[in-house]
Amino acid sequence: METEIEINEQQIPQAPQPAGSLEQPKPWSTPGSWTITTTAGFATSGYLPEWAEDDPTEVGVPLDLLAARLVGINHRNYFEGAMMPLTTTDSRDEAEEDAVFEGSIDCNPYDVDPRLRVPVVNIQVGLECRILGLDPQELAQIALKLRAQADRLHDEVLPALIAARRDWATRQPD
Repeated sequence: METEIEINEQQIPQAPQPAGSLEQPKPWSTPGSWTITTTAGFATSGYLPEWAEDDPTEVGVPLDLLAARLVGINHRNYFEGAMMPLTTTDSRDEAEEDAVFEGSIDCNPYDVDPRLRVPVVNIQVGLECRILGLDPQELAQIALKLRAQADRLHDEVLPALIAARRDWATRQPD
């Protein structure tokens, strides 16, 4: 399970800034683009999708860290999943409400894997299971399979469960 950690930026030691250094631009300062500027004055820019939740714009990056910053760029937009009682044990009492089939649209324009340089969907199926890197056709196939499974649960399993409980109630002594 992933846990978000809140960081108080006032407690993070800051590297000394050279005299006359550039100010850190506010996120979304240039709609549609991001820019990373190095301490050597070199700047590189790229497209910032409107749907991306974070702006990788940064100023004062040491030149030797530029490649790492570029590889780390991830344009992401999360979508919610359905909350259900999940457990990793055989005990229903130990189940906790957690999201299933939540995920994100991700695009990593400088990833070593060219398939991830275009938007894909990543789905967290449950606590520690994921379906990664889905293109539109693969996502459509997952949606069809989930729809078929939901229909099966509703049209076949639910009536079978009701019949089994009815049968059990009539034949099992209290």
